[in-house]
Amino acid sequence: MSVPSQPSNPTIAALAQVGCSCLALGISVFGLARFDLPITKYVRSVTIHLPWDQLTVPWMAFTSDMGDWIGQGWRLAFLSMFLLAIAWAFERPSIKLVAIQTLIAHGIAALLANVLKHLIGRPRPKFVHSGDWQMNFSFVSGLDSFPSGHSTASFAIATVLAKRFPAVGPFCLAIAVFVGISRVLRGSHFLTDVVGGAIIGILSGFVATAPLRQWRSSVEEGLYYAAIASSIVLGMLWTLSHRMDDGITGLVFVTGGIIPVAWGLWGRKDYWVRGNRSGPNPWQATVSKVLIAFGVAIMTTSLLLVAAVGCVCVATWFRSLRYSHQEDERATQWFVLREGAILGSLFLALFILGSARGILPFQ
Repeated sequence: MSVPSQPSNPTIAALAQVGCSCLALGISVFGLARFDLPITKYVRSVTIHLPWDQLTVPWMAFTSDMGDWIGQGWRLAFLSMFLLAIAWAFERPSIKLVAIQTLIAHGIAALLANVLKHLIGRPRPKFVHSGDWQMNFSFVSGLDSFPSGHSTASFAIATVLAKRFPAVGPFCLAIAVFVGISRVLRGSHFLTDVVGGAIIGILSGFVATAPLRQWRSSVEEGLYYAAIASSIVLGMLWTLSHRMDDGITGLVFVTGGIIPVAWGLWGRKDYWVRGNRSGPNPWQATVSKVLIAFGVAIMTTSLLLVAAVGCVCVATWFRSLRYSHQEDERATQWFVLREGAILGSLFLALFILGSARGILPFQ
């Protein structure tokens, strides 16, 4: 059964999508805030205080230094200038457009980040020694933790590059994640500072890559993908820092998650058995992905994650009512990449759920 590509009232569907995306973001950030102090305390425990702070774990020290180097504003601006030079040298207007859009995204991200830093006035981790702190308008250095400027700019540029060059999109976003992790390991920011910066950066990237008159649609899509990203981060951290409940509760969660995952995989069987030409209709394909994502969330045993992913799933429902995914789902050139990404993500999630639970030294 096919679903109409446009709902009878697209405005209501758009508002519902935005509302669910924002709710998912709020739940995810609330859940991630519980990791702020534990992560900060752990980083302090592996840091020695010389004339400068130095991490004692080699890979952490490398990540801290390299991420700080990559995420500095002038180096990110140099990347845009480099793209402009390539566009001029080889007469490639498409690359010129990308370079300009990265500059715009960087500018929007920097403006928003710096305004919020001083409006919120959150103290940096080195000034916090307990769970209590005050946040007020301030221009004082050290009271400018939220959001992370490095993370905001890195995700803004990575979002533009990922949208314009999908083949290298995962690599660009991985670099932005690397920069974000470095800010936490360096002790410069809390986890939620980095996540907040990533959300602002994603929104800036979406706005920069579309005509200004379409800014509402850009914000809607940016919120949707930011909600997905924040839910993934919450799921990863929760699973890696919490062991499985050996009692009946854990068994119920795992069983309850396996059922929708199996149902979702069954819904995509036509793709794998018959190939892209005879796959499911776009609505069936959307539902199958939603079921897989929701089932994995249930298996983490985190009620907050289940709520966040549930909101993302509802947002996906309303989004599918507004847009036809016929071309995306039938595009032969993306068939292997799309299905490989879905299966690869599922296998990675199942591996973490089965073999890596509770390996992080904080909860």
